[in-house]
Amino acid sequence: MTDHGVYTRADLDRRGISGRALRRALDDGRVTRPARGWYARADADPRVVDAVTGHGAVSCLTALSMHGVWVPPHDKELHLRGNSQATRANPERYCSQYGRPEPVHAPVDHPILALRHAIRCVDRDEIIAICDSMLNRYWRSQAGEPDTDEALPTPTAIRAAFADAPAEVRARLDWCDARAQSGTESLVRVRLRGNGIAVRSQVHIPGLGHVDLLAGELLIIEVDSRAHHTGAENYQEDRRRDQVSASSGYLRMRVTYADVVHHWPATEARILKAIRARHHRAPRRRKTS
Repeated sequence: MTDHGVYTRADLDRRGISGRALRRALDDGRVTRPARGWYARADADPRVVDAVTGHGAVSCLTALSMHGVWVPPHDKELHLRGNSQATRANPERYCSQYGRPEPVHAPVDHPILALRHAIRCVDRDEIIAICDSMLNRYWRSQAGEPDTDEALPTPTAIRAAFADAPAEVRARLDWCDARAQSGTESLVRVRLRGNGIAVRSQVHIPGLGHVDLLAGELLIIEVDSRAHHTGAENYQEDRRRDQVSASSGYLRMRVTYADVVHHWPATEARILKAIRARHHRAPRRRKTS
């Protein structure tokens, strides 16, 4: 996570900033004191300054996004967690978690604490996609890929974040898949499984490589992870994959970002129509005597 520019006195001590240097910075305006015990650079992230000014921390979806975790793209709110006094004074402003609240020690919550609050802020599909994103980053880091976030949570820690949630909420963990490469891919997988359709993630097909989702034996569903997916190289590769899919007997459906985020009912109807037509099943061979 990038430096947000808001610190406790202990943070400044660890950075080697003396009391004298801090006083000079306060006097000349390079640093402000938004709340008791908190210090902010002039270029500090205003969301974080807002959080500590209100005796809280950036949490939930906003903190997860700061840590590089996928969050629902439609959510633009600033998600905060307040200390006990602030929450009692203005409960509508702050997110909450299942179980006892925790004191505020940092201006931005670590991923697991943020996840505990997100569990109560989003629906089933979205929390599964969030957990998929966290699990996938951990899985890739274990495979040797570098990750910029030192607070990368383990699968055990992610599961523990649900410990105080009701049983039906904890059961959502059973739907998670660390292989998912994007939040939109996760949403499609979970929604189709909610319709009783068995889909597999990141299946390797000879000549194609890995495909996002495979329903049955033959229906490939590729999901764009970004609002804008263009470029001559991508266009050419998409056409090659279309050709290989068709020549190998697969039906390849490409689902755009907008299809998932803005037009899901119509998109879902088209996929279900292909399923009802049994385009996902290989023809059965007749028995010979």
